[in-house]
Amino acid sequence: MTQTLRQDDPLVHLLLTYRTMSDRHKAALAPYLDVEGYVEGDHRRAYTRRKRTYALEAKQLLEQAMGLLTERYALPGGLAVTLPGTDGDSHTLVTGQLDDAAREVFLHGQCHAFARALSDDTGWPMAVIIATECAQDSDFCAFEPWAEDVCACQLEHVVAVRPDGAHIDITGAHLPGTLPGYEDQEAIAMTEAIWAHICRSPLWRRPAVAEARTIVAPLLAMLDEGRTAA
Repeated sequence: MTQTLRQDDPLVHLLLTYRTMSDRHKAALAPYLDVEGYVEGDHRRAYTRRKRTYALEAKQLLEQAMGLLTERYALPGGLAVTLPGTDGDSHTLVTGQLDDAAREVFLHGQCHAFARALSDDTGWPMAVIIATECAQDSDFCAFEPWAEDVCACQLEHVVAVRPDGAHIDITGAHLPGTLPGYEDQEAIAMTEAIWAHICRSPLWRRPAVAEARTIVAPLLAMLDEGRTAA
């Protein structure tokens, strides 16, 4: 059954914006088309340029819509989903299940997604584990105002920070400097600038936050029981 949205629902604005945009695009492209809707040869180049511009605008609106839907609706458990990992790899997990498959995903390529999901759910801040030196070519090294002498390519692993100071990732709770694989490495606080960099950098994967959110409750339950990852 179709449901009626409230006037103040953000989805209403998105729907109206999309329809207005679509009508505007169609009207602007109409002069390049013949009566059957095909591009006339003399206008193909101009049509392609304008079509590309409109495609970028539509992509931005789609990203806004998907962001809103992700915030509004949680994924159900039991879905098999494949997510991008490191070095072009992909990993498959089942939503809602904290198992080896989930640990593989959220350790190798999606640690930032899990930290974001955990932070959003608990209000705990995030932190970034810093490598002692760049793991990438120096051409990837760019200094940003988030920490003194910390290069962008030194951002290595993202965790949530529990009120007691423990660093939390998909493997459980760890004292600072004891996270397996990152022993004795320093951490800096996550900022909006760092998060924006991570989301746009080719060295990081698209953060699969919606999928990560389905694993937060099992991880918190594990912490409450005092268990660690198997």
